[in-house]
Amino acid sequence: MSTSQKDHAVQVHTTQAAEFEARYRALHEDPYRSTFTYGRKKIETLLDGLTATLARGTRALDVGCGTGFNVQRLASRGFDVVGIEPSPAMRDRARTLNPGLQVDDGDIENLAFPDASFDFVLSIEVIRYLADPQRGLSEIARVLRPGGLAVVTAAPLLSLNGYALINALTSRLQIPTFTKVKHSFMTERGARHAMSEAGFSRVDVHGVFLGPWQGLGRVSSSALAATLRLLEPLDDMLSDRPGLRNLTNHLVLVGTR
Repeated sequence: MSTSQKDHAVQVHTTQAAEFEARYRALHEDPYRSTFTYGRKKIETLLDGLTATLARGTRALDVGCGTGFNVQRLASRGFDVVGIEPSPAMRDRARTLNPGLQVDDGDIENLAFPDASFDFVLSIEVIRYLADPQRGLSEIARVLRPGGLAVVTAAPLLSLNGYALINALTSRLQIPTFTKVKHSFMTERGARHAMSEAGFSRVDVHGVFLGPWQGLGRVSSSALAATLRLLEPLDDMLSDRPGLRNLTNHLVLVGTR
């Protein structure tokens, strides 16, 4: 039996658990050192604003919590948070980082929770590994209470980094320095439609991190850091403007149930 796109991504991430943990440590130390950490910095800044009005005790679910970075952040704000992660190695690291908190095995396409279980659901860089992101979005909507908030990231089809075209090749061939795993991509319009079809009554889509800087990072991390710092004010001004969101490195889908 062939391995599904999702299952293959889980296998790949299991081998990369230590790398992801190191990347999140680097996010605290210097978020400009890579496009990964800079993109996460921008997502986390947006996330903080979106959740600023949520009260302590908010029942939260982190779907595909990885090494537990956001489980820790949400718990530190007083949220009653549960993390789910299908990769055993990632899950073990998340439990080590968050002793006493609930981090379980779980599948975004079949969430093991009753309807309307959570006030807030977060899913960072997960639906890009689904052959049909709609199934995961529908499950997220199902476990949200009426009025609940979901924040989900997606890979933009038209990003200036050109990764949709690159992935069409690297998902088929093993190319040095690239991970062989297939991604799914969305446009802003497609993301809005998918969220509405999933059952969200209100949908907003934000663009995060504008620019094709991955290649520069492969050449020189110091040059990348200098460039990102220099252009950050311009990035902040342009990345979430209508017409430019599709060109960014991350689409952030925000849905109210």
